[in-house]
Amino acid sequence: MNFENLEWTDGKVNHSGIKSIAYWIPKSWIQAHPKIPDKPSTTADEIKLNGDYVLEDGKNWLTIYTTQGKGKVTFETLGEKDCKMFTNKGNLKYPDISTEAKAFAKGTVNSNCVFVIPQPGNKYVVLGDEEYNLTVDTKGDSGDAPGSDKGLTIEISAPCVTPLPEYTGEIKLKTGTLDCEDGVFKPTTSPSPSE
Repeated sequence: MNFENLEWTDGKVNHSGIKSIAYWIPKSWIQAHPKIPDKPSTTADEIKLNGDYVLEDGKNWLTIYTTQGKGKVTFETLGEKDCKMFTNKGNLKYPDISTEAKAFAKGTVNSNCVFVIPQPGNKYVVLGDEEYNLTVDTKGDSGDAPGSDKGLTIEISAPCVTPLPEYTGEIKLKTGTLDCEDGVFKPTTSPSPSE
């Protein structure tokens, strides 16, 4: 293990919350997962996943909108002495109980998935890994008055040996590729009609 001082710079910008688009994929679509190095050489290496997700041919990551200010990621310890690890958790809030939202709830209730949740400041954390299966619990709410809160609440719980592992690889979407190292999205280029 690598250890460093936990210092704080006075006046430092300290982003909270998560961004409004999260990424997810059924675990069965993943052929190879990025991993924490076997012998991390720095404290950052203890947390950062090395490599990219390798997907089955024709498969892409999916997106889900989450109302900003209603979602978050957390971690806490799990287990008994000498067997401790972490439970990484994510809460997302989709603002409707549409047919698509109910289909998402039905499709993920007993499925193994992986989620990548972006935080402000270009940090992408992963819920779910190759070693352990996560659980997805959903609750739908129609709201009880005009203008009241409604929608699909998504609660993700993932056991892991690392608290909120960080991902700096690529997320391949149908519309292009997101580079999680710098947060830059590169759209897929369509061939011109003359090609």
